[in-house]
Amino acid sequence: MKQILLIAIAVSFMAGCDKVKTKDNLPEDQNKAPANIHPYEKIILQDKSSRSRLGLAKLIKNETTDSGVNGENLVKILNDFFSGLQKSPDKFSGNNPFLPNIPELIDHWKSELKETKEPKKRLFLQLKLIDELIRCNENEEALEMIDQVALGFKKNESNSERNRITRNLDFFRALALFRIDERKCCYDNFQIHSCVFPIIDENYLFSTDNIREANDIWGNLLSKEPWDYRSKWMFNLSSHLIGKDTERRLKNVFDGKQVDGTAHLNIETSNLSKKLNLNCEGLAGGVIIEDFDKNGLPDVFRTSWYFNHNCQLFLQTEKGRFVEQTMEFGLQGEVGGLNCVSTDYNNDGYLDIFVLRGGWLDGLGLLPNSLLKNVNGERFENVSFEIGLAGAYPSHSAAWADFNNDGWLDVVIGNESRNGEFPSEIYLNQAGIDFIDHSNASGLNVNAFVKGLSSTDYDNDGDVDLFFSVFGESNQLLKNLLTETGELKFENVSRAANVSSPKHSFSSMFFDYNNDGHEDLFVGGYGSSSVSDACRAYLGLSVKSGISVMYKNLGNGIFKDVTGEVGLKNIFNVMGLNQGDLNSDGYDDIYIGTGSPSFSNLIPNRLFINQGGTNFVEKTNESRTGSLQKGHGISFADLDKDGDLEIYAVLGGWYTGDSFKDFIFGTNDNFKGLNINLSGSASNTLGIGAKVEAVFDDRTIFRQLFNSSSFGNNPLSVYLGLDHSSELRSVKVYWPSGATTETNLVGFFGMTLQLDEGK
Repeated sequence: MKQILLIAIAVSFMAGCDKVKTKDNLPEDQNKAPANIHPYEKIILQDKSSRSRLGLAKLIKNETTDSGVNGENLVKILNDFFSGLQKSPDKFSGNNPFLPNIPELIDHWKSELKETKEPKKRLFLQLKLIDELIRCNENEEALEMIDQVALGFKKNESNSERNRITRNLDFFRALALFRIDERKCCYDNFQIHSCVFPIIDENYLFSTDNIREANDIWGNLLSKEPWDYRSKWMFNLSSHLIGKDTERRLKNVFDGKQVDGTAHLNIETSNLSKKLNLNCEGLAGGVIIEDFDKNGLPDVFRTSWYFNHNCQLFLQTEKGRFVEQTMEFGLQGEVGGLNCVSTDYNNDGYLDIFVLRGGWLDGLGLLPNSLLKNVNGERFENVSFEIGLAGAYPSHSAAWADFNNDGWLDVVIGNESRNGEFPSEIYLNQAGIDFIDHSNASGLNVNAFVKGLSSTDYDNDGDVDLFFSVFGESNQLLKNLLTETGELKFENVSRAANVSSPKHSFSSMFFDYNNDGHEDLFVGGYGSSSVSDACRAYLGLSVKSGISVMYKNLGNGIFKDVTGEVGLKNIFNVMGLNQGDLNSDGYDDIYIGTGSPSFSNLIPNRLFINQGGTNFVEKTNESRTGSLQKGHGISFADLDKDGDLEIYAVLGGWYTGDSFKDFIFGTNDNFKGLNINLSGSASNTLGIGAKVEAVFDDRTIFRQLFNSSSFGNNPLSVYLGLDHSSELRSVKVYWPSGATTETNLVGFFGMTLQLDEGK
């Protein structure tokens, strides 16, 4: 019956229905509450041949109880599946650094070793075990195994092979030693200076004996192979940490000096994560900052990618005080999630959440996404299966916007496709009741390894366009032809618009960096994700691929590469990315989270301050925002409601031993700004897709309201920095429906402005 109904809705839409749909004009059975069944039970019951459920039967074991699948035993099901993979060691013996890291594998490799007598196979297993021990933060045991291997293999190897293995063992040894002190100084002693680059407090690093030994090892490796850029980076980093002179050509990186600029910015010396009771931790994941319970204060939702890590919800119950409410809001069992995106899919005024799973895992990542319905600000309900969005592709990014201009938010999901297996998708919202797959009909046709997905109206023609940031292939800019043809169709204009590079891309974002009314585009390069490339870039040497690009929108459908002109060259290893007006001067700044799974890839996260729309100046060192831990979810938000923005950074790596605690960087200069909240009526309730024009005495600022991209979400409101001499005169909103709202703000001194469509 439901399939017939979906077809009927699809036919109605494709016939050109242009009226806003409501529950009142849908069949009566659509208004009924969904059956009282946990969504994950449908994973087991679903049709194996269903396009959006491909291969799920291979992933999740049918280990149900009499009461079906619930949040509690979902964790067990996923745990059992991943633990079962240890019986197939071939899945973990390749070079893919993103294969799941499962602590149980340690016992597996040990068991294999006991049964293996052949020397070369034993050596292979020993090296696998060492790697797994370090990944799981069992560094002391890894050192013991390294000593055993170093004593055991030398008699049976040629000189060249012995030298190769010795170098690998030495690097493993140095890395394990470094990790022991890193955990003591950066995790156990968590504070504002916890591995924030550069280290300037001589009393901070209280445990450096192991780092000193690691430094000697890397120095010795460099003396034999000066072209070993991985060891070169770690030697310089460890030298910096222990107060030793670094190599001459890297001194500009490690001596704490950067190019001076006019940008003014200071950062609080206290750790705001502790102050706000947001001292939470995890692995790579996303973050959303929104007012979920509608008490006027922003809340925090975060994810951690690992399959048995539950998401976390923190409500701000009073100004400056957050309380975890994960279980109270019905989120038990919502595990994993490399990214998450906010929405209001049913236009009820309460912010919902979309969790994306399976990123980097290829065929192992066919895990269902979760659409979490906000029920009156009191709890969340997983409606993924009932509403048709529990897809089972490896998904990393999503964009919610009204692509067909019918007043309801649709969703595009960026999937990581290899060999044409997992194409990206667009689902059209049917009045908040259901979603239909419109991928083929719209000409989306994006069958690539998508890592970033950004939406905006880049050509200012009144419909929403898309940019897909792709790893390993050309990027894709899809122009929406709705305005031109009256039909939702996408056209790939990447080459014509000059935005197909860089080839190895990751996060991306549209924002108007120069306030000219045209959305510009920043594409984060990822490249090979190696610290060797990072080191080469800092040295001014050639890097194979993955350098970030800043594109200026010329307003004629074409973008210009202005990366060097605006001071953003040689930005690499970008993972998390977002923008916000940190110093409230009316121009958006950029914060970048860097890294890769490797424990040697400790590259500072970076802050770039916008200089009046002409160029950017790096202020990482001066501002003390350069955390060395892996950066993922990044959000700019006025968390403490004091009128300026903070940077919320979800930190943590990929492997289980690389968990870390979130940082919240807050300014201490009492910058002031105005938050504009939009409320749509004919348009979607959040006003996503609206354009805001703010007129000051000496300038005009333009903002478009869309979801952020790749890991982090800024609040779905418009922030206007007011820390400059000119006075705000008026604000005009251009709604997706075509309506306009204008208000005179002369003499307005509030911190929040509510603008309603039609008023």
